[in-house]
Amino acid sequence: MQMKDHLIATIGQQLHIAKSDDDAWICHAIYSLAGKMALASLWDHDESKNFVSPQHFKQRAEQIFTAYTTVYPQTLSLFPANQNDLIEDIYAVYLRTGHIYHSPYKISPASFMQSVSENVSLYRGVSPNAKFSMSGLGFYSLHPKTAKAENALSMAEMFGLQTQTLSEYLKELLHDDNWTEIEWPSDAEFLRLEPPFSKGYWQETPHKDGRISLMRYGSPNKLYSFYQSRQSRVLQKNLPEWRIRDIRSSSLNIPNDFSEYRRIAAALLDYYAVLPSIRVKSDGMTIQVRLGYRLPPTEEDFFKLYSWPNEYYTSSQVFSRRMSAPVYLAFRQHLEAIGYQFEEE
Repeated sequence: MQMKDHLIATIGQQLHIAKSDDDAWICHAIYSLAGKMALASLWDHDESKNFVSPQHFKQRAEQIFTAYTTVYPQTLSLFPANQNDLIEDIYAVYLRTGHIYHSPYKISPASFMQSVSENVSLYRGVSPNAKFSMSGLGFYSLHPKTAKAENALSMAEMFGLQTQTLSEYLKELLHDDNWTEIEWPSDAEFLRLEPPFSKGYWQETPHKDGRISLMRYGSPNKLYSFYQSRQSRVLQKNLPEWRIRDIRSSSLNIPNDFSEYRRIAAALLDYYAVLPSIRVKSDGMTIQVRLGYRLPPTEEDFFKLYSWPNEYYTSSQVFSRRMSAPVYLAFRQHLEAIGYQFEEE
């Protein structure tokens, strides 16, 4: 075995990244290592301070990509020549999943935290010298079913994942009968209730068959509300802004992030039995996961944290990615518990 082959094999073994017959697994190892070393750079401060700059973090990731794509030139066609967008996405994933404490021009590592599921533990705030398996950018370890960790959280608690079922969540939103009659807003968009959703989640024409759905209208900030057509009348039930805004947006400096509407949309589609299933295919120790509908923000961030992109040129992939099998099982169990459906290919 050549020295460079031994190097990547050793990295794969240390991070428990499954080897494949093609070069995809080498990209997996480089991508995960870039994330691990970028997080390790958060400890590169002297005793007088406990932070580094975001630029320092990103430069460390860039150094890893540059070094390893030079050693493994077969990956040059798989990674973009300029990894800036990919590195920005790595930074955003770690920031959005609580791995980084952020203040203007300063970042520092999060405190150590562990969550325990049936057969896997997930971590953040890990020491640079800690030895954990990686799935995508996320750290995990396997443990016996009897294992317990002091002060461990559930996966939902640690990552802010939804615990209500989709039906319970929708019922909570619609629990009162506070509907008001309105005229159709001239600039309204209406949630699509039938596939194909590849045409977009919003359409120009409302559903007038009595089904409850979502609409949004107004400028510059859109208002979101339920609507229902009842004979010749149009009724709406307003949604407060906090219901459709990602509550992390202010701390993450994300302006006007109304992506929480996807949580309500998924609950509506589930109610009408048209929420697309999540299609999965096993490649041994990695699982190909293809979403039929975009996940809500915290669930999407978890998915991106613990998975590898299929195609590194499109760094913001949110529909189709690969996960290590142990983490996938925990991810699937959680989503199935709240109402999502999975389909084996």
